[in-house]
Amino acid sequence: MSLKTVTKLSALALIAGLAVGCASTSDLQKVQNDANEAKAMARNALDTANEAKSISMATEQKLNSMFKKSMYK
Repeated sequence: MSLKTVTKLSALALIAGLAVGCASTSDLQKVQNDANEAKAMARNALDTANEAKSISMATEQKLNSMFKKSMYK
């Protein structure tokens, strides 16, 4: 192989390597975005569950209070 051919092949290999590196970076960014979206959804679900639990506990307290009042009558 001549020096010119080796140089051309090296340049092609470098370009291919950079292209693969860019695709990997792009894929990594997509995965990171998906992970951030999943975290946000999980936080939202946790907030909703905590709110529902709070409402449930308040309702339970009201029912217990009503039951105690009915027992005294």
